[in-house]
Amino acid sequence: MKVRTNRLDKPNRTTSERHRRSLLAAAAIALGGSLLLLLGAGWLQHGVSKMAISGLGAVLLIGALTGIFRTLDFSTPRLVNGTPRQLAWIRILVCLTALIFTVMEDLPALSSMPLEMRNNYQFFHLLHTIPGYSSLLSNAHLLGALQWTTAALLMLGLIGFQTRIALLLGGFGFLLLQAILRDYTYQYHSGLVLVYLVLVLPWTACGATWSVDCWLNRKKYEPGRQSAGFGVYACFIVMALIYLMSGLSKLRDSGLDWVRGDNIEQRLVEDALSPIFLDYKWKATVWLVQHHAPGLVFTVIGTFGLVVELGYVGVLFSRTAQIIMPIAALGVHVGVLVFQHILFLELLILQFIFLDVDWVANFWRPHFRTGEQTVNAQVSNGIRPRPLSYLPVVATALVAATFLVAWVWSVEYYPLSAWRMYSTPEHKGPFLYFKIIATLENGSSIVIPTRDLSPALLPNARYLLARVFHATRRSEIFDRFLAAYVRRRNRNLTFGSPISSMEVQRWRWNYTADPNDPRFGWLTDVYPYDATSKPSSSR
Repeated sequence: MKVRTNRLDKPNRTTSERHRRSLLAAAAIALGGSLLLLLGAGWLQHGVSKMAISGLGAVLLIGALTGIFRTLDFSTPRLVNGTPRQLAWIRILVCLTALIFTVMEDLPALSSMPLEMRNNYQFFHLLHTIPGYSSLLSNAHLLGALQWTTAALLMLGLIGFQTRIALLLGGFGFLLLQAILRDYTYQYHSGLVLVYLVLVLPWTACGATWSVDCWLNRKKYEPGRQSAGFGVYACFIVMALIYLMSGLSKLRDSGLDWVRGDNIEQRLVEDALSPIFLDYKWKATVWLVQHHAPGLVFTVIGTFGLVVELGYVGVLFSRTAQIIMPIAALGVHVGVLVFQHILFLELLILQFIFLDVDWVANFWRPHFRTGEQTVNAQVSNGIRPRPLSYLPVVATALVAATFLVAWVWSVEYYPLSAWRMYSTPEHKGPFLYFKIIATLENGSSIVIPTRDLSPALLPNARYLLARVFHATRRSEIFDRFLAAYVRRRNRNLTFGSPISSMEVQRWRWNYTADPNDPRFGWLTDVYPYDATSKPSSSR
């Protein structure tokens, strides 16, 4: 009787498998069509047709992804290493990185900033209407409480204690903290992907293992590989879409002209003279310019970066790409740090979410615990797991559609972004940059890095400085900003002696005409500030 039942079940399984493949093929076709619609809409001008096409593409994308997610088998290692350990590893890495971003900022110092420096547009305007928000910004103790409460919650998420609640509250705190930093600067991109991942993780089973919750309740139900695999895949989707949108923005705004050597060279030189990190006297980009590096060198640099951004989406389809693309992206971000002096710390660390931790455990465990059973990847026993419920798959599809629609419409509304980083083309020629010179009470003068002037650690302050020279009169708000900076640095005698006066200098360098100029251009304008007296009404 048992054999007869198996023979009867085999045709049923075959029919079911054929039906599944046909559904998957139909959903894949719909996915391709939706992506074509969204890509086409991205190149259209604003209008009714763009709205209709992008709306249709978004709806079709949500339906296609929902069908694909419910049809795919995330329990098989052919797609992702979808074990609870892999998901826990992502939780640990994301929380650790978000924790670093939280504690490295001096959030209480923002209380000394003029409230008029805030950005009164879009999401920040919405924040300003919340009762008590202005009081929060002007109170160093409240800002410190927000910062360290968020850090504590992220630490709880890292160790996996009350994991879901800690991640939900910690994610909200991190979202608010990053918004406050942008409120006083601009909509910069570093840290945004962390916001997305911290908000995605609470809805996954990321605390099922390698957590205090698991240790306290060993009989707790362990999620199946299907749900764990989908949680891992959802995090991969966030990473893939960020890179894809960045590459597509460059193609939309510049086309293939973006990889032109002149464009890349101009970008690199401008950033090298306004360094945020690795501010050494020797600069790799300046060295290339002074040694007359051919345009092909810069074209290769730009092409490699663009190919990596566009090709990163391959991590959603290939286990091989999950090895190659993170390594290539690491190379890109190290190059950005060396040539542009810009640190995307989170994107350097988050490449390791693709590390197969079960493979690492299987490789190392025999060397340290020879008598213990190794970790074995779960394999399918021939029985397909039950499809995922509609709520997680629809939510993930909605997130993906929201990201792509934001790209179509070039949205910059925190925390959404079209990721238009360096997407517009440049031509070789003279450019402006800034120096900050401080005179100390002991008579010595020092150059203050522009990053030190910024109220946030990661963004560049040159955008703030540029606005000062656009005005025809002194800026009272900027003087108050400099006064707050001087008080903060003099309080701790950061430079060994109090600051008595400062100069914000604007320089112009025509590196194409005189690349070996030891001064890197000439001084064109000065904004003086006397820390010992009140500013006059005019410059």
